[in-house]
Amino acid sequence: MKHVSFYTDLAFCVVFLPLMIFIFPVERWWGTYPVFFSLFVGWLYVTYFLYKYLITPGLFQGGRRRFRAMTVMAVSLLVTFLFSGYEINSPFYHIRQQQPELMPYPIWGVRQNQQAVWLHYIVVVIFCFAVGMLTEAWRQRLAREEVEYERNRAELALYKAQINPHFLFNTLNTLYGLLITHSDKTEATLERFINLTKYMYNNANREFIPLAEEVEYIDEYMALQALRLNEFAEVSFVPQVEDGAMPVPPMLLITFVENAFKYGISSNEPCFIRIRLQQCGNTLRFEVENSVFEREGKTSKRMGIENCCRRLSLLYPDRHTLEVGKDGEVFRVRLEIQRV
Repeated sequence: MKHVSFYTDLAFCVVFLPLMIFIFPVERWWGTYPVFFSLFVGWLYVTYFLYKYLITPGLFQGGRRRFRAMTVMAVSLLVTFLFSGYEINSPFYHIRQQQPELMPYPIWGVRQNQQAVWLHYIVVVIFCFAVGMLTEAWRQRLAREEVEYERNRAELALYKAQINPHFLFNTLNTLYGLLITHSDKTEATLERFINLTKYMYNNANREFIPLAEEVEYIDEYMALQALRLNEFAEVSFVPQVEDGAMPVPPMLLITFVENAFKYGISSNEPCFIRIRLQQCGNTLRFEVENSVFEREGKTSKRMGIENCCRRLSLLYPDRHTLEVGKDGEVFRVRLEIQRV
């Protein structure tokens, strides 16, 4: 924006105003009234900068700034009026006449010169108002975008804060189950839990992380959950990643994995969880299929998935597709994301 303002000032000072003076018969004053001509042109430049940087911005604001802007505007009108009056009443007005006696200048000539002064002033003011209003509109647009950006960041932070306790409660439930059964897997489970917790808090304030880190996190999480599974469960995770540096939001994909383990595992019935991740070029595809065993009845809202959908709409408003639904006894999630 600063460069645009500079180029606008340069275009006005070097091109617009000199061209306007050349088009209208003001340059003729140079030979007869060089001092007046120089002062008037200088005043036009002063008028431009006053209106652009003081008067026009002040009019969009309230209080003292608006009063100050209106005061400066009144002063500029008064100075312009004095310029027009000086041109008409100047004792040197007829210096170019060859007659010894001074003849009254025709009325139409007086009006023409007076109108020229006001015409230049009005054109400069209109130009400044146009530039000022465009600048103000752009400033307000940037302000709205900044407010929206900060609101989205706060909302994303809220959803991430909701995801972290969700992960902790699920994993602690797993640890509790192993402890009360005195399982020999407890030590390995605790170690994996510590690693996952470190990952979670190290990436809490990052907007994006490399895809390879997220894949490793999912793999660690599934290995931790597999420690409590029995022979009835079939669990698989197949990642195919071409570019592990592709940026993805942290703890986004894990939401669907947690949901699968929450509703797709049974201790006494055959069950399965199949996860596929494919990254090719700028596209990331993530698919989850799992058997369904409702834990909270048919009215369960699956808050984790709802939060994840909201995060996706904020981060990838036009660059993602998400299909979530139940097909008979199988719950499916299909997500496709385009690189940011």
